[in-house]
Amino acid sequence: MKKTLRYNYRLNPTPEQEAKLVEFGATARGIWNLLLSENMRRYEHDKTFLFYKDMASLLKDIKTFEEFNWIKAFDSAAAQQVARDLELALKNVFTKGRLQRFPKHKISYKKKKLHNDSFRAVNNSNCIRIENGAISIPKVGKIPIILHRKLASKIKTVTIQYHHGKWGCSITQEVECKTAKQVLKTITGFDINSKQTVVGSDGFVVDNPKFLKQSKTKLNQLQRQLARRTKGSNRWQKTKQRINKLHGKISRQRLDFAHKISRQITNENDILVFEDLNVKGMQKFNGSMVADNVMGLITQLSKYKTELEGKLYHEIGRFEKSTGVCSECGQHHVLTLNDRYFTCTACETYQSRDLSAAKSIAKTGELDLIAAGIVARVPPHISAEISH
Repeated sequence: MKKTLRYNYRLNPTPEQEAKLVEFGATARGIWNLLLSENMRRYEHDKTFLFYKDMASLLKDIKTFEEFNWIKAFDSAAAQQVARDLELALKNVFTKGRLQRFPKHKISYKKKKLHNDSFRAVNNSNCIRIENGAISIPKVGKIPIILHRKLASKIKTVTIQYHHGKWGCSITQEVECKTAKQVLKTITGFDINSKQTVVGSDGFVVDNPKFLKQSKTKLNQLQRQLARRTKGSNRWQKTKQRINKLHGKISRQRLDFAHKISRQITNENDILVFEDLNVKGMQKFNGSMVADNVMGLITQLSKYKTELEGKLYHEIGRFEKSTGVCSECGQHHVLTLNDRYFTCTACETYQSRDLSAAKSIAKTGELDLIAAGIVARVPPHISAEISH
């Protein structure tokens, strides 16, 4: 089985190439706004929308007009990708189970004072390739790239974006997953909470590094400095960029931490069991804490890593009780957020709140997998024969 993955690399374009990338990003934004306006006009007229084929033919037809010469300079395959993105956004609005709003027009660079536009190029006829430390992009040229890891397979698409003061590209490739393991020896439940990032049923504990808190002093200083500047002045713009770069550093620290933890728990276990956390609901309660603890990110990364390794990932139901459940007898208790340890009222076992929750998640996940027929317990004597 193959899985499409995305790998991020840093770019070092020349001033001429950077100007071209900014222009192409603005063109992609202009095509989005043009097609969205046409869809809104069409819906007001006869309650219908334009989809990919109609939008692609519309782009082809309007190139003949002089006022749309700016589309001619743009890569035609990249323009078609904008149409595909808009089609997907329109379909998601009317898909049941999706809480997505109607697409909006994208803000211009001059109004926003921050060009974070992006565009996606498609590798048709091997037009995108990496040679001699540079990646060739249609109608842009060869851009120097920091290739910190080798390519896994052939390039499918490349998305170029200016993010947090740096140019980068996101390359999609197809990666072959390992054959699914027939014998799974270990099953571990993981509890994610505010105090520790991850607590495993096998005793694995990772504390929350709180990267936002580490940079809070510097961030507060820059924000106070920004408040004293005249809005729109050169000094205001420089301070704004410094704040943006600091936020970029925090997000990269979080992503690096999440990748390392998810890789470690994937390598050490055969079956991973997590809770189906309502991250959006938790963010309404304490958004900065949830974001700083990378709650949702660790589960996402662990899921695709287990699939690549041929292992098993499972999430128990969102409303399954795990906190306050005794790991020895299964007695339920009502705990407050301050109760990090408790004594079971039935068997009088003194235990950690988070460790008992992780063990409860592991037991519930194991029962779910057995009931679904995905795994089966093997008696000890048969297990010894298999291992030999």
